[in-house]
Amino acid sequence: MTLKVYNSMTNEKEEFKPLEGKTVKMYVCGQTVYDYMHVGHARTYVSFDIVRRYLEYLGYSVETVINITDVNKKINDRAREEGESPWSIAEKFAEINLEDFNDLGIEADAYPRASDYMDEMIDLVEELVDKGLAYEAGGDVFFDVRKFEKYGELSNQNLENIRPERTDEIISSEKKKNPEDFALWKSQEGSELSPTWESPWGEGVPGWHIECSTMSLSLLGEQFDIHGGGSDLVFPHHENEIAQTEGVTGKKWVNYWMHSGLVQMGEEKMSKSQQNFVSVRELLKEHDPQALRLMIAEAHYRNPMKYSDERIEKAEKTLKSLENTVRNLRAEINSFEESIPSKMRGKDIEFLEQVFNLKEKFLEAMNDDFNTPIALRNLHELSKLAQSYLEGNPKRPVLSRALTTILDLGGILGILDEKEERQLERGTLMEEILKLRERYRTKGEYELADSIRNAVEKAGITIEDTKRGPRWKSAE
Repeated sequence: MTLKVYNSMTNEKEEFKPLEGKTVKMYVCGQTVYDYMHVGHARTYVSFDIVRRYLEYLGYSVETVINITDVNKKINDRAREEGESPWSIAEKFAEINLEDFNDLGIEADAYPRASDYMDEMIDLVEELVDKGLAYEAGGDVFFDVRKFEKYGELSNQNLENIRPERTDEIISSEKKKNPEDFALWKSQEGSELSPTWESPWGEGVPGWHIECSTMSLSLLGEQFDIHGGGSDLVFPHHENEIAQTEGVTGKKWVNYWMHSGLVQMGEEKMSKSQQNFVSVRELLKEHDPQALRLMIAEAHYRNPMKYSDERIEKAEKTLKSLENTVRNLRAEINSFEESIPSKMRGKDIEFLEQVFNLKEKFLEAMNDDFNTPIALRNLHELSKLAQSYLEGNPKRPVLSRALTTILDLGGILGILDEKEERQLERGTLMEEILKLRERYRTKGEYELADSIRNAVEKAGITIEDTKRGPRWKSAE
């Protein structure tokens, strides 16, 4: 099977071939840390975390960088509202967002902060000026897009029809040679609520786009494999990054451009500016982080995704169903006494063949541009198949293979992760509760046994009495 990735630059699925053998370098555009991360942000980071996990499953070593924008007008504005310094605001929300990353199981090798790369940004702007690709005008420095022939290629726009940057990024057009030119450096007087830096063009701050070019060059080199972000970053951010970076290096910068679809609340894009968002911090107070990952995986990463309370609740139930299968398999495996394995029967072999086929279908879906909805469908089928096999006279080695397969595939999506001690502690506690209930039942003290069942049901746990003994599961 060959992994194919949709490249936003060519608008085609292409065979994935890393630049350096089994090493993959990936840069994902991070957040401006002036507020909480919302579900739209999480959708992007979870999607690319699944990409990372699958590449690692395939045997690649993945170096992932997610930047932190801690120098920005939005941070300064928030600081003014809160009566704090921009640095305290940036630090607070950077730490909060990294905590949310940890809760969601999102991992990266580096989270560089823009403020730590100011000298490198100034050097890069100087180099662009020296090459004649940028020009200074009244203390500001602009990139001359007409000097870069490939400008507009990623966003599939003709230079004559390109719209200027977003209103909050526009600097007086009177200074520009061309309306579509974008800022590399902005002149600005500093204050406690608006930090600035000295440069060859005077006091000021870097343009937004230059930081990602600088940090990726510093951490991943002049060429790397995957550049990711939300689809709203295609233009102008990623278009401008390409111009800056390739303008300096003269080399093709990124092999595969990948963009995740936006999250909608109703018919509108989820965004802070419209105040129609759900923060990850608030969502995780009521829902399992892995339920959010599962909900995100239920939609293909390139497609728009609608958020609703019903969708996250449905994902939570689906997650509990999968967790119950894992728990039942483990309980059954642990119930066997150590002995020489008995001979495999026809139904055991047939079951293992079905497990293998569903695993292959899961991997085929992932190889088709990380098609997680179809992959999940096969994981659900595998879960149902395993539950059905448990109802017969299962064999321990067969159960172990099924359990390992389910956990491996779930791990690719970042669900069914059992590293958390709370899950293990809960399982141990429930096993003790089941033993106590069985002792009451054996003694004929059914009223006490029923009171235990009723108590755990109030906690959202169901006890099932099977011919192989009692089992417990979270209510679905």
